[in-house]
Amino acid sequence: MSRPIVVTLATAALVAGAGGTVAQQRPPAPKPPTLEELESRARQDSLDPDAHFRLAQRYYSLKRLDDEARELRATIAVDPRYAPAYLWLGDLPFDHRPKLWQENRKGKVPEALRDAVQQSYRLWRQAFLIDPLVDFRVIGAKPPEEGMVVVPEYGRYTTEYMLWLGLGAFSVGRYELAYGALKSWVERAYPNQPRDSLPGFLFWYRGLSAAHQRAYKIGIEDFQVLLDRSLEAEQADTLLPFQLETNDYRYVLAVLHQLWGKPADAMRLYQEAIASDLGLYMAHVRLAQMYREYKMWDKAIEEARRAIETNPDDATAVLELGVILADAGRAAEAEATLGQAAAANPRDPRPSYHLGLVRQQLAKAGEARQALSHFVAIAPSGRYERQIADAKQRLSALGPGEGNH
Repeated sequence: MSRPIVVTLATAALVAGAGGTVAQQRPPAPKPPTLEELESRARQDSLDPDAHFRLAQRYYSLKRLDDEARELRATIAVDPRYAPAYLWLGDLPFDHRPKLWQENRKGKVPEALRDAVQQSYRLWRQAFLIDPLVDFRVIGAKPPEEGMVVVPEYGRYTTEYMLWLGLGAFSVGRYELAYGALKSWVERAYPNQPRDSLPGFLFWYRGLSAAHQRAYKIGIEDFQVLLDRSLEAEQADTLLPFQLETNDYRYVLAVLHQLWGKPADAMRLYQEAIASDLGLYMAHVRLAQMYREYKMWDKAIEEARRAIETNPDDATAVLELGVILADAGRAAEAEATLGQAAAANPRDPRPSYHLGLVRQQLAKAGEARQALSHFVAIAPSGRYERQIADAKQRLSALGPGEGNH
């Protein structure tokens, strides 16, 4: 009898050889809060996107999908960059109709649901561009049991199982197991075959699994294959969760280079992505952040303004421009911009905090006190603990009775 296959966590060689560190196994999870506790938290910390998202997750587990949708939208209302909320909103049509994922794979989506599926694609893409390392749920894949996985040897059936084990592990964020299973699958299904013969979805899931373990070199190599194939206009295969544009792959490669500590390559790829699509607003956002990091203020401000122009609905971009202006020593412009950010999204406490800092620099003590007091009053304590402590210190220094200068 053949020996069984043992699929374990990614080896140290995988990560160390790719410029990262070995991911540790998760400690035992604490006892989850009750539904009542989650609902109470979302009411009390109504401006905390995490509280709304955790409640949405619980509603999903209870099959209360309308309640889940409400909380996901509340999450985005507070934080327009909360990538998992967009992802889960995109999943909702498939949660309402579980067989839809198979119908979609076969190209047999009912006409009444085609618009909903297209909207799912848009939401998934938005989540992915906000954060390429967002945790995807692989619809239709079953999560594996915790711990080591031992797979009996049954020839091609074992080979097929290794694929679904990898996808199932990916769907619940077990990226070490996902990488190991997909590696085993491709070695069995495509022994000694060139990369050109491997399906596109492998590079997607394997590349992201490696990147989640900070093995960025492997992720870059796999997404480079996807970019090259997209440039050749190859048809996407059905196990890809959704189709990205060619330029999106450039953007993802730029993100991975940035995470790997290769700023020159990241900047080049961001600039190439923007040159091909001026509307790729997250490329402007990330490029502005990089220029800010290197104190290249004129370029940072230019890219931050372009991010607003390309996506005027994202109030976070206005906030980011205000912060960059403040860092650049342009306090008066920063004050006006941060005021616009506060008006654009009154549910986001952050503009009030930064307004307080800028107004302090401008010697507007009364207005600074007003902004900081508002921030302390509305900011969720757990999410903004450090900023709340800083705001309170500044309020104490300002004193209770000082006026404007």
